[in-house]
Amino acid sequence: MKTIKKILMVIIAIMLLISLNPIVYAVGSYSVSASSKSLTIGKTSTLTIKTTNAEGKFSISSSNPNVVAVGTSSVWVSSSENITLTAKGAGTATITVTPIDVSDTEYNKITSPKSVIITVGANNPTTPNQPTNPTTPSQPNTTKSGDATLKSITIGGKTYSGSSLKDTISYTAESSVNSIKISATKNNSKATVSGTGTKSLVAGQTNRFSIVVTAENGAKKTYNVNIIRLADGTTVPNIIDDQNQVPDTQETKPKLASLIIKDVELNPEFNPEIFSYTTNVKNMKELEIDATANIADAKIDIEGATELTQGDNIIKITVTLGEEKNVYIIDLYNEIEEEIVGMTDDSDNKKDNGDNKFIPDNFKEILLILMIGVLGIIAIRYIILSYMLSKELDEITDDDLIIEDDIEEKGLKIKNQNIAIETGKIGRHF
Repeated sequence: MKTIKKILMVIIAIMLLISLNPIVYAVGSYSVSASSKSLTIGKTSTLTIKTTNAEGKFSISSSNPNVVAVGTSSVWVSSSENITLTAKGAGTATITVTPIDVSDTEYNKITSPKSVIITVGANNPTTPNQPTNPTTPSQPNTTKSGDATLKSITIGGKTYSGSSLKDTISYTAESSVNSIKISATKNNSKATVSGTGTKSLVAGQTNRFSIVVTAENGAKKTYNVNIIRLADGTTVPNIIDDQNQVPDTQETKPKLASLIIKDVELNPEFNPEIFSYTTNVKNMKELEIDATANIADAKIDIEGATELTQGDNIIKITVTLGEEKNVYIIDLYNEIEEEIVGMTDDSDNKKDNGDNKFIPDNFKEILLILMIGVLGIIAIRYIILSYMLSKELDEITDDDLIIEDDIEEKGLKIKNQNIAIETGKIGRHF
């Protein structure tokens, strides 16, 4: 019995030592590098993002897209990903990689951005050797133009130029518009433009198109056009078509003067004249929207801002004044993470409570084993005592029977003696 107790105590001690040993986890990190930091116009470099014990979503941006353009604005990296950088024009651009939703294996957030600087030099065109004869007239300048910009972009019947012409243009079309024409005017006559023409539109979705301008020397610039065609049964005013448009004024057309959404960053930045936006969020069930109209009497209706689901969500904000209205569309992608199994409030309390920092996680199981062992010992002792007590009772009962037999035998002897005495007395009388 003592040997079993000693073995049980050794096993419990080993379990306690194992549970008390801290587990060391590796800290997550990431690195950013470029295959080449010095380019010429039209050439490319590869930007590599590597993670160590970490995983998540990164955003990639260029401080000067006219100098260096990035192949994608965001990427999910679990170990290593490559992004193409394209030299567009002479100058310097800083490529910044920012962790949007990145954590290591212990769910510690990684937020620090990193960057690399890319320098783009002008191409050195090859020119023919000039003859040494001074009487020969000078050769014309053969330097090719690097202008890859547009003067204007026209969607349907609306033209974007000047300050309204940006790298990304958002446009909203009615649900009845099945297709729309996109045209562009280049700044340099020797440049070429691709991506224009009549485009088909899918209802209820953001239809994305790209216009690529190629300069005479091969430099390229991309303009992105996002056209949202409303779902069937919805309409918006001022849809661009081939008809003459009525000038839009703040006094007669209801619009949003301001739009603030808590913890949400819109792309592009809010502008009352822009009616289509995109954004990415994480683990959101509903949006807190603060919207103000440009006209006091205008009514604002918000649809789709509650009960957000995993993936794409369309939020529609309608500003109405009488028969006039404008609709702002937000294409929101919601990424919902599954709850982490095993992470409970009790475990958090153990980490925060200094008194319990030496209590192992399996303390309850160890305590239960000890209690079962103690109860087993008590049960065995009870069985032994019961056996010994019953044996003593049996011995006591046997002694009582022996005493009774002695008493009966003595009583018979006395009785026989009395009979003999009385018989003697009778014999003397006769």
